[in-house]
Amino acid sequence: MSDPKGRRQVLSMMVPGRDKRRPTKFDVKLSNYMVNEGPKHIFVVLWVLAQVGYFAWSYWQLWTTANLSFFRGVIGHGLPVARAAANVIQLNCAVLLFTVCRSIISVLRTTFLNNIVPFDKNITFHIFIAWCLVFWTYVHCIGHYFNYLNVQLAVPPSITDSRRLAWMSGPGLTGQIITVSFFLMVTSAQNSVRRKNFELFWFTHHLFIVFFGGLLMHGAFCFIKRDLPDGVTDFNKAQCNGGAQFWRWWVGSGVAYLLERIYREIRGNRKTYISKVVQHPSKVVEVQIKKPSCKTKAGQYIFVCCPEIALHEWHPFTLTSSPYEDFVSVHMRVVGDWTTKFALRVGCRFGGAAEKGLEPPKSLPFFMIDGPYGAASEDVFDHEVGLLVGAGIGVTPFASILKTIWYRINNPDGKKVRLRKVYFVWVCRDKDAFEWFQDLLATLEEENIDGFLEIHTYLTAGLKADEVKNIIINDREGVEDALTGLKSPTHYGRPNWDNVFRTIRNANPGADVGVFFCGPKVLSNTLHKQSNKWTDASPDGTRFFYNKENF
Repeated sequence: MSDPKGRRQVLSMMVPGRDKRRPTKFDVKLSNYMVNEGPKHIFVVLWVLAQVGYFAWSYWQLWTTANLSFFRGVIGHGLPVARAAANVIQLNCAVLLFTVCRSIISVLRTTFLNNIVPFDKNITFHIFIAWCLVFWTYVHCIGHYFNYLNVQLAVPPSITDSRRLAWMSGPGLTGQIITVSFFLMVTSAQNSVRRKNFELFWFTHHLFIVFFGGLLMHGAFCFIKRDLPDGVTDFNKAQCNGGAQFWRWWVGSGVAYLLERIYREIRGNRKTYISKVVQHPSKVVEVQIKKPSCKTKAGQYIFVCCPEIALHEWHPFTLTSSPYEDFVSVHMRVVGDWTTKFALRVGCRFGGAAEKGLEPPKSLPFFMIDGPYGAASEDVFDHEVGLLVGAGIGVTPFASILKTIWYRINNPDGKKVRLRKVYFVWVCRDKDAFEWFQDLLATLEEENIDGFLEIHTYLTAGLKADEVKNIIINDREGVEDALTGLKSPTHYGRPNWDNVFRTIRNANPGADVGVFFCGPKVLSNTLHKQSNKWTDASPDGTRFFYNKENF
C-alpha cells in the first residue's frame, strides 16, 4: 500500500542533511516535487533511457559484428536500425501484459514495492508502452523498407524485388499482419472511440492474440544470414543470425497473463446472483449482488458481466458497498448501450420512448462479477487526513469508504487507524443526484465523532425561479439544508479550490493529506495542480498526495 510516512523517510535520505540543517529553497522544491510528480517522472525517464540505451547498444553490436559484413554491404545502416528497433519492441512487449495483470498488481500494491513502482498507474503505463511501441514500430518499418529497396537494387529482379519482400516473404507478410492489428488496437483505444463505442474497443483489443502470434513467428524466417565461411559459395548454406528471439522476452508476461485470465474465468463463474435493484434519480441504477466468495476492501472496483446482454463484455465499476455488508453493490449511470439494456432488463423505467409497452421482468438476469481489484482510494486509511472529491457519479468509491468509516466508528475492532480527519466534497450538476447517498450522509452527520467528517456539497447547475424560492422558504441553516436534507449547507457554483486547500492546510499543519478523486479529467487536472501548489514538504509542512481512480 502507499505509505506517505515511508516516502517522507526515503525523501529525507535523498536530501542530505535534511534533518540537521534548515532546508534550502532547492531542498523544499525538490521535496515538493517528489510528493506527486517525482516518482512517476523518474520511473518514465528511466524506462525511456533504458530503451534508448538498448537501441544504441543493439545498433553498435550489429554494425560491428564481423560475420554480417556481406549484409551490411548490401543493406547499409537499415539493417542495424531495423534490428535494434526490433530489440526495443521486444523489451516493451516483455512488460506490456504485466501492466494488465490486475490480480497480480492488486497484491503487489499492498507491499513496500508500491513506494517504488507506481502500480496505481498501471493503465497509464500500459498506454505509455503502447505509444513507445508505435514509435519503435515506425523506426523498424522504415528501416526495413530501406532494406527492401537496397536488396532490390543489389540483386536481379528475377530473384526478388521490394514488393515480394514486403508482402510475400515470411517476415514481410507477418510484419504487415502485426502492423495492421496493432494499428486497429491503438486507434480503437483512443478516448473518443472507446467512450462512445466500448464494444468496438473491447473486441478490437483482443487482436492482441494476432499481434503476439505474429511476433512469435516474425523472426523465425531467417531473413538475416551470416557471412559464408571461406571456400563456401552456396548462399543457401549460410547460417541464420539469431533466429526467433521474441518468445524469450514474451514467455514470462505471456504465461502470467494466461494464468491470470484462467483465474479470472474461474473466479468470475463462481455462484453469483442479484439480490436487489434500486432505481435512483438522474438515471442511476443501484445493483446489490450476493457472492459469498467475494471479499472486498473499501475503495476497490470490480468488473461485471451480464451474459444475457453481452456474453463476452466485462465493464468496470467501483464498489459502493462496505466490506462489513453482506452484499456487493455498484451504482451504474445509464449512459451507454450496455447500461441502457441492462437497466431495462432489471425493470428500471426512465420514461423513454423505447420503454413503451415493456412489461416488468419476471426474473432477474444471470450476473457475473470479477474482482475485486485494488485502487487508489483503497489507501485513504493510510493517511492522516483524507480529502475525498467526487464529481457526479464519481462519488461511488467514496460511498464505500464512508460506509466503512461508519462501521468502524460504531464497531471498533481495536485496530489503529491513521486517518483522523476526512473532508468529503461532492460536486454535482443535477440536484436530484444528492439523493443517491442522502441516507448514508445524514447518518454519518448524526454520528460524527469529534468533527471527524466534514461534508461539502456543491451544485454547479442553475436553478429555476420556483426552486430558488422553495429553497429560501424551507432552508433551516445549521439544522436542515433545503436541497440535501443535511446539516451541512449546499454551496452553489464551483468550489474555490484555493480556499479548500488553504483551509485544510491551515487546519492540519505538518500532516500528510491524501487527495482522492473520481470524475472527469478536467477536474482531475485542476486537483492535481492544486495538490502540487499547496504541498509544503518541509519538515513541518503539509503535503497533499494526489490519487485518481484509474481503471
